Amino acid sequence: MSRHALIRIALDALSLAQAPKWLPAPADAAGFIVTLHHVGPERDAAFQPNRLLSVTPEFLDRFLGRFIARGWRFVSVDEIVSDAAGAARSNQRRIAVTLDDGYRDNFEHALPVFRRHSVPFTIYVCAGFCDRTSELWWEALDRVIAGADSVPMPGGEDGRIPTRSTAEKLKAYEVWRAWLTTEADEVRQRVAIRELCTTHGLDLAALARKLVMDWDEVREIAADPLASIGAHTLTHPALARLAPNAAFQEMSASADRIEAEIGRRPTSIAFPYGYRAAAGAREAGLAEQAGFAASVTTRPGHLMANGSHHGLPRVSLNGLFQHVRYTETLLTPGLWAMRDRISRGS
Repeated sequence: MSRHALIRIALDALSLAQAPKWLPAPADAAGFIVTLHHVGPERDAAFQPNRLLSVTPEFLDRFLGRFIARGWRFVSVDEIVSDAAGAARSNQRRIAVTLDDGYRDNFEHALPVFRRHSVPFTIYVCAGFCDRTSELWWEALDRVIAGADSVPMPGGEDGRIPTRSTAEKLKAYEVWRAWLTTEADEVRQRVAIRELCTTHGLDLAALARKLVMDWDEVREIAADPLASIGAHTLTHPALARLAPNAAFQEMSASADRIEAEIGRRPTSIAFPYGYRAAAGAREAGLAEQAGFAASVTTRPGHLMANGSHHGLPRVSLNGLFQHVRYTETLLTPGLWAMRDRISRGS
């Protein structure tokens, strides 16, 4: 059974048991930051290896409407971080909404939903995607495999991976994804994806132009009073795989680039990928040194009243689980407190 199938079973069980009603909220709970990527219409393609990164505008609308109706307050990242202690003391239920990478569908499909509900949001922009100089390798790999009958083994190994059926395509994607993110370093990763795309006739810059906002669009959405623009590095690397000076430069220079384009310096940064092997305590410290007031991961959990403002948890609104009842379970502070107790063995 797949990991996502097990998660679905657990969420169904917790939802049926009405876990949000009986899991006690810890005294230091200070709200949640949630993560989105794509927001757009549902696709009917059988092969969608990145489906977890995309939710529909209708789901976003239901999520915002339900949580507002139940007394949750949506605030900016700056506000939820700056007054975490006050929120915990007053038992406020607060959520900050974030979107990573700077996809154009955030402008086309998410913005109208945020405006409808008057909900603030932060888009973490990867400057290299807007400049069309960095590779959205997961999007490129999706398209190469979707249009191919076979692809080479990664890493220069002999042989090819068949990709005729949907099952074969999903297997090939996972083989390449695992190699790109664990075995290849950041330089080798980019070289490999460029070579693969060249062989299969995919223009990486054109793909970025199609999927990601240009700077004019970033400026336009940044002018909306609900919007904040955060940093997401220059080239979207797993920062933990870089030397300290290179990781610092990725963060600092991305803030410089955004400030030059929109006239305001971002106050927070989202670490690319965000899991522990991609960004840890070192990256949290470097983000603080680079002048960011806060930094966020994709490791799930609730905010704590007196915790650090760096390396903060975020709960992903996963495209594979687009039911508000799942979201209500995931945004239960007691769930993550229980997980922490179990992981500590207490």
